[in-house]
Amino acid sequence: MVQTHRSMKRRFGAVTGFVLASLFAISGVIPASASYPDCVYTPALDLSHKVTDKSLGKAVKAMAWQWQPGSDASNASLYSQGTKVSAVTGNLRQITFGVLHQGISQTQDLRVLTDTNPNTIAALNGDYFDDNGPWSAMVQDGQVLYAPPVNSGVVGLIRHKVKSSTGYMSTGILKINGKKYNVTGVNQLKPGPSSLVVYKSDFVRPTTPKGQLTVVIKSGKVLKIYPKGASVSTKVGTIIQVNGNLVPFLAKLKTKTFAKLFLPPVPQYENRLAADSVSAVGSVSSKSNTVNFDSVNFANLSNSVATLFDENYVDSTRTGRTTIRIGPDGLGNLVVRNVYKYGASREVDPGGYVLQATGSAAAAAAAKFKVGEIVTVSRAHRSTNKQQFVAAAGRGPRILQGGKFVWVCANHNKDLRPRSAIAWNQDGQIWLMSSSLGYESFDFGFRQGGSTTSQMGEWLLALGATDAVLLDGGGSTTMQINDPSQGWKRFDLPDTAWYRELANAFSIESKN
Repeated sequence: MVQTHRSMKRRFGAVTGFVLASLFAISGVIPASASYPDCVYTPALDLSHKVTDKSLGKAVKAMAWQWQPGSDASNASLYSQGTKVSAVTGNLRQITFGVLHQGISQTQDLRVLTDTNPNTIAALNGDYFDDNGPWSAMVQDGQVLYAPPVNSGVVGLIRHKVKSSTGYMSTGILKINGKKYNVTGVNQLKPGPSSLVVYKSDFVRPTTPKGQLTVVIKSGKVLKIYPKGASVSTKVGTIIQVNGNLVPFLAKLKTKTFAKLFLPPVPQYENRLAADSVSAVGSVSSKSNTVNFDSVNFANLSNSVATLFDENYVDSTRTGRTTIRIGPDGLGNLVVRNVYKYGASREVDPGGYVLQATGSAAAAAAAKFKVGEIVTVSRAHRSTNKQQFVAAAGRGPRILQGGKFVWVCANHNKDLRPRSAIAWNQDGQIWLMSSSLGYESFDFGFRQGGSTTSQMGEWLLALGATDAVLLDGGGSTTMQINDPSQGWKRFDLPDTAWYRELANAFSIESKN
């Protein structure tokens, strides 16, 4: 019988800092990153420790590295009883990214959460949480699903408005000597580890990033080749920066060879991952009255304005100073069903809402609504960087940002324990990563194994990520994959290991 553990409150510190890191990734073997001040040494994700390299379909890959108990783990500065690093990666060209949940503020283990979306390929535990629900906001299909009455940190999928000068993903073709090569990006500030990126005259910087191989094209011919790569100005021509598996093929090019680019029109939008802080904004309005709210499905209620509850909230709400019950009529309108001028605890009707007003002004305004009155419910989210999220949930501190390692080890503990993180780059590649013991062990309800947060960051940087955030860890760390040959199985630990119930989870999904 699987043992289930409820969550305990967790605390994590704010992240500040500066440390530069170089992006290094080659096919097959990934070396350890450079050491940063006060950080624990990070061993390489090398082939000798790789125990899994499996396709999950849709160009999604599951990989794992295992250090065995004893000197193998200890000498690598990892947990002496062993450490397993599990990662699932895919590209937003073929897949999408989502949030899994089963009602607010209900918790479920990851096996159940994966059943909430049949398109899920892999899933990783999500936000920090306590008995009141997630610590941070949740967004689904662009709609605020849950939000406390404060700005809260999230990570998720955004619909990014493309600006050609700062780069975007592409489906173009480079044709040389009758051979066709897929273009992966245009004007990208941080190309992926396996990429072919075209830099045009409108590139935002004076010179391009340096690839492993650089080709300059002018007037339809190869003008110059830099076998070891170079940072070049686009004033001399169209610059091609190549990284990864195409380097050996394009390194054979000769100058004056005919070359032709076929690039589709610049897209207006593209999907990307982003980390930000968001807050809920919204109102309930009639022709003559309006009440604003600053939280959604938040059990504790806003203490200054009002809280809106919808049918995603599975419990009875707490009592505000004034309570409004709203439901649909037969004509498709939302109407006021009840006004409780001294507050009431209520469940949400299907298709309806409950508004709990707690602030003095909000409570007074809410009391002015009349039963039978038609109302409009408006709800949205506001982000610090003005990004519109399609799907998002809470995160911990940043580990990587813009290709730089930003976790300051001196400000945080260096405990070796289970960790979870999400990472991405501008080329659309995303990673779910966990560190754990790797095998089942009687642990008295306290997870063993794992790594430091800095080790997670350095591994993700080496794999090609430019941005990464920490998620809840410890007993919450759980990763599931849908193995084409075996079906759903746990990936960080054996299926027989205990599962903690979670407030939500993140998913890599096939597109509809």
